[in-house]
Amino acid sequence: MATIRGSTAAGASLRLTPVDGSSESIASKADGIGRFELQNVPAGWYVLSASAFGSEIVKAVHVDASIDIGPLDLPIGSMSVQDGAPVLAVCEALENRDTISYKRVVIVGIFKSGMDETLRLDCPFQLVTGEIGWPSSIGLTHPSSPPDSFSEEIERKRQEILKSGPPGSQPRPERVVALAGIFVAPAGLTAGPCCRAPVETNLPPARLFGVGEKDLRVIR
Repeated sequence: MATIRGSTAAGASLRLTPVDGSSESIASKADGIGRFELQNVPAGWYVLSASAFGSEIVKAVHVDASIDIGPLDLPIGSMSVQDGAPVLAVCEALENRDTISYKRVVIVGIFKSGMDETLRLDCPFQLVTGEIGWPSSIGLTHPSSPPDSFSEEIERKRQEILKSGPPGSQPRPERVVALAGIFVAPAGLTAGPCCRAPVETNLPPARLFGVGEKDLRVIR
């Protein structure tokens, strides 16, 4: 077992999540000057997230001995709700994550149910954090149906998605849906060619929240 030490914003929430979901996440908090220590960590690959003040940052961590990962510098978050929400496909939202994060959007994608419901799409790029690659998907936390005023734009996006992919393997029409909410992606993500990361996780790299949600952490 190993210990992970580091620093971040004072009182920030920490979550250490195995990339393969083989065990429960380890949760902790930074102390009054931002120091944290996660003990009894089994060897393996993890995503470490820190969140405070409406912001979140993620970092890839490989554990084979006790380590000090240094500072996790949280950006200053800001909630800005726009009147005119853009209508985006999943890949467009992920590609433009820095400009639309913490803003109201409508996202069109292929709905996938499971432990964590998502909207997904096969993107020509992959988001990465260090050596960890993320799937082309957006997690869902109580988003809503878009207003009728978006129906024409949504249908155009739906048709684009239905025509994508190789012949004979297009998504089923009933699985291509549009959902509205506040899009959030953490800091610490970069884009690279798909899909060459040496380590893969099934955690969504972004999340679409209902407007009334208070906890906007992506890694939950």
